Amino acid sequence: MTRSVFRYLRWTMAPETAPEAPEMVHELECMSCDAAADPSEEFETARDWAFSHTGQHPSHRGYRETAP
Repeated sequence: MTRSVFRYLRWTMAPETAPEAPEMVHELECMSCDAAADPSEEFETARDWAFSHTGQHPSHRGYRETAP
């Protein structure tokens, strides 16, 4: 018989803040078609792409952000 001890912890996920940590990369993908922004270290660059894409395709309003 194996005995186990379970310990419940509260975990939080957040960007790494260590000085040697790589920059966060933002990539947005349109949920209506296969279009995707180029990966960028600046969220504003990905966001601007999404605004432009929605401007060209008004029915495309949902985007998924991925962490490559």
